[in-house]
Amino acid sequence: MPGNGQVRACIVGGGLAGSLLAWRLATASRSWRIDLVTGHHSRADATAASGGAVRAFEAHPEQRRLAAMSMVELLGSRTLRLWADFRRVESVYLPDGAGPLDDAIADIDQLLPGSASLVPAVELAKLGWTGVDDHPGFAVMERRAGYVSPDRLRNSVLADGEVRSRMSVHTGPVGRIEPRPDGGVRCVVDGRPRDYDVVVLATGAWTGAVLRNNGYPDTDFRVQSIQYSVYRTGSWRPPMFVDERIGVFGRPTTDGGLLLGRPTGLWSVDPDVPPTTPHLHDSAATLATARFPRLRLGGVVRRVSSADCYADAPILGLRPVTDQQHRLFTFTGGSGGSVKTALAASHRAAVQLIGSGQPTELVTVGRRIG
Repeated sequence: MPGNGQVRACIVGGGLAGSLLAWRLATASRSWRIDLVTGHHSRADATAASGGAVRAFEAHPEQRRLAAMSMVELLGSRTLRLWADFRRVESVYLPDGAGPLDDAIADIDQLLPGSASLVPAVELAKLGWTGVDDHPGFAVMERRAGYVSPDRLRNSVLADGEVRSRMSVHTGPVGRIEPRPDGGVRCVVDGRPRDYDVVVLATGAWTGAVLRNNGYPDTDFRVQSIQYSVYRTGSWRPPMFVDERIGVFGRPTTDGGLLLGRPTGLWSVDPDVPPTTPHLHDSAATLATARFPRLRLGGVVRRVSSADCYADAPILGLRPVTDQQHRLFTFTGGSGGSVKTALAASHRAAVQLIGSGQPTELVTVGRRIG
């Protein structure tokens, strides 16, 4: 990386992860100049299709820390909450089994004191659940959780970035990507080759295709189908929830409806033509109405089909594409639903790229409130 001179970076991918990373770099250092190549993000990418649930609890410890740190920044910044259209609701996560959760609650409590607690699963009956009388474990309940519009946050970040002289947004796809002998990377942007000091592929479900098309292995990434439906409901709705025991997740919507979905288990799908599997949508509705006797589902408002990128280590983070002499990275491959970790993960990735090598606290935007 150049010592004290200007650093040219290209972030490929206009989803939430790529947009946040480009914006972080543009606002963090005056010596960096960022080209963000958005591609045709009007397609139903994971950012546009995401249900937007945000909470601190995750089973994987590192993912949990990133999720909790993201909640700290979101709750601490009025600007970010407005940009993301944040809606605060309680969250209930019912794991499948009786594994220990005390460490997870302690991790969350360090960053969000008092937000998360363990509730015996049998007590969920008081919240409208049924069929949990014989459940031996606990549920994780979070007071400071909610949901956002990832698409709105992405668009707000792009709009803010475009007014900054250090960040340029380019629509359309990127062309050929080639490492240079000096460690930099050459990309074709807007139809002409440009040389960069660092290039990051934040291309989500298309990452494998981008790597293959440029002659790199894509074995680290998998693409899974993401599907859910939004229903009209009666006056009663459950809180935002994940029920691993029956394999259903859901959250209330701003217009009084309910989003419901199930993990699809459908891998290696084409992100340009994601499948729609009617029986998955129907079974989610059937299981949810059995679990919540007070729930009255009406008609389907919309059905969503998309795809997201997964990696064996379920962390949204930088991964080198080639050896360390070439500064070509990916920034994708969480466990799906990376909106929960995108704020903290993009901050960490920006710190890594800038190369400070020092612990850095999250820097919130806008006015900080309690």
